[in-house]
Amino acid sequence: MSLKWYVRPRIVALNSTTSVLDAARAIERNNIGAVVVQEKGSVVGIVTDRDLAIRALGRGLDPHKTTVGEVMTSGVVSLAPKDTLASAIRLMEKRNIRRIPLVEGGRFVGIVTLDDLLLDEAAPIDRLAAIIEAQIGEGGPASTDRSPARRRSAARAEATYRRVVNQLRTDTGLEDGDQAETALEIVLEALVRRLTPGEAEDLIAQLPSLLQPALYALPLGPDKTVTRETIERQLVQQLGVEPSGAAKLLAAVGALIAQTVSTGQMEDVRSQLPESLREVFSEAPIRAAS
Repeated sequence: MSLKWYVRPRIVALNSTTSVLDAARAIERNNIGAVVVQEKGSVVGIVTDRDLAIRALGRGLDPHKTTVGEVMTSGVVSLAPKDTLASAIRLMEKRNIRRIPLVEGGRFVGIVTLDDLLLDEAAPIDRLAAIIEAQIGEGGPASTDRSPARRRSAARAEATYRRVVNQLRTDTGLEDGDQAETALEIVLEALVRRLTPGEAEDLIAQLPSLLQPALYALPLGPDKTVTRETIERQLVQQLGVEPSGAAKLLAAVGALIAQTVSTGQMEDVRSQLPESLREVFSEAPIRAAS
């Protein structure tokens, strides 16, 4: 099911220079929990009733002089009406958010909220409840890295990540860890963008945890402009290797990724790739020339 049902004929949006007081009045008059903030027709943020209470009132700011641009949440992710409910739910889970503006042709045309999904029974209640529980958890005591369990978990995550990077250095003959990390990031980001959201999510879940946050933050795919040629070109530009070296490097990174996740997962990934990329992500390691 698409998100077109959440396109509104009448929507509430404010300019970033609008006062906090006027924003609060708009929220109260329209019986809503948040307003989208726009600049020159583009969505630049969102401000909620909680933002007004905590970031403005709680800090003793003058509601007449303080603008919504000063208290809004910026860097807001959006979806298009043609996107699916499943995409919205995944984005809420990964970004820990409750509201997603809908943008079409560069214009703000609606908004889908967690409340909408609950009322429409768009997903199992326990899945939606998990989003709420995660957000409630954010309001508890600040977590600390001093606990033994947290330190052990962080150490394991770092060790797993370093094993992958060091293996890539061995397979490719790259001079240092930074180059190996860059090569891994270039190929993984391109691969994730090339997949459908569900397949990308399944792949990311099997990768080392330190790689996951940046990959989950990528725009939803599939981006069909990603090709073997565009990936190799990026490797040439960022690592300064020759085109022939970039091809061997891509093959080595692809083989390492295939060895890192399950065989079934890699088969699913390859099924969504064009033929020129399928052979890259095979389990047979290909050594790059030093």
